[in-house]
Amino acid sequence: MNRKWTQEEIWDWYKARPWITGFNFIPSGAMDGAVWMLQEYDHENAFREAAKEIALAAGLGFNSIRFFVPFYLWRVQHDSFMKNFGEFLTLLDKYHMTMMPILFNDCCVAKAKYQEPVLGPQPEPVPGYFGGTAATPFDEDTQNGDIVGYDITDEPEMEPVVEAYVREMARTFGRDDRILIWNIWNEAGNSQRMEKSVPLMTKVFGWMREEDVLQPLTADVWGAGADHPYGWLKNPGIYAEVERRAIELSDIISFHFYGDYSHARIYIAQLREFGRPLINTEWLHRPYRSLIQTHLPLWKKEKIGSYFFGFVNGKAQFNYVWEFIKKLPDIDTSLWMHDIFHSDFTPYDEEEIEVIRECNRDKRVF
Repeated sequence: MNRKWTQEEIWDWYKARPWITGFNFIPSGAMDGAVWMLQEYDHENAFREAAKEIALAAGLGFNSIRFFVPFYLWRVQHDSFMKNFGEFLTLLDKYHMTMMPILFNDCCVAKAKYQEPVLGPQPEPVPGYFGGTAATPFDEDTQNGDIVGYDITDEPEMEPVVEAYVREMARTFGRDDRILIWNIWNEAGNSQRMEKSVPLMTKVFGWMREEDVLQPLTADVWGAGADHPYGWLKNPGIYAEVERRAIELSDIISFHFYGDYSHARIYIAQLREFGRPLINTEWLHRPYRSLIQTHLPLWKKEKIGSYFFGFVNGKAQFNYVWEFIKKLPDIDTSLWMHDIFHSDFTPYDEEEIEVIRECNRDKRVF
């Protein structure tokens, strides 16, 4: 559609589909699983291993994944990336699953710590760190005091490259039923960036609509502008202009919330006021009491789409909490933060798997 969807149009679209139940798929074989799976180097083996995880997911009744698309690979290995990305969509379709691709992301490190993804053999993780690395988006650069996250798209000369990427993805996959929704921007405003990405994010929405894609578009709201991430979980709301702009641009409201059941219900009530369908595109945080047993039935009961974070535990080490959480009182950091399976596909908690199977058994919610 070459304009923002009306409320009536997006509700008609949403109600015509089964309940969206899925997860953020980061293949377990590498810290940057998308690069590992889609790059040229050893692609067949990496893809084969990732396909086992998709088959596992399909067996639990999931029907969609949210996936960080590596813009870097499009730039440096264009032809193989396009081929391999299409191959991945074909795999998902085989299991009656769709994708929500994430095009850009504000969860990033300061410029002094920025590195391009690694091609070829993938690095081993640093033990004990979320993401497999000690450099996180939440750390201050002690060398020059820079705390603002950086991405290559910040460079002015990159805008034509970004536009070419967006338009090609839209022209190639914008009428493809295997793509469910386009997640234009992950957590705009994160990493102390606040309004920095708004001009380019606005342009990306515009370019996608100029290409007349058939899928709805969204950018997440997640708690930008709160004085402390843990404080926001206790008092959820819309605090920053960047989030208001994301809602203005989005056809459907996607949000992140890692808090407990009671505060999740408060946030749902607030987001309902915008009059559009809701999809929680990031949740599951056991130390914060965001649990499969409580929250997955809540999302289904409230007719809210669901993508929890992580799946099979691997080199990204999503079982470990973010670094700043280790300093918080009264948080049990012995609990896994994300992921529901060990690397050998045994469940972290058998009860979670039972709840998932039960919720996913019947996806009719309207």
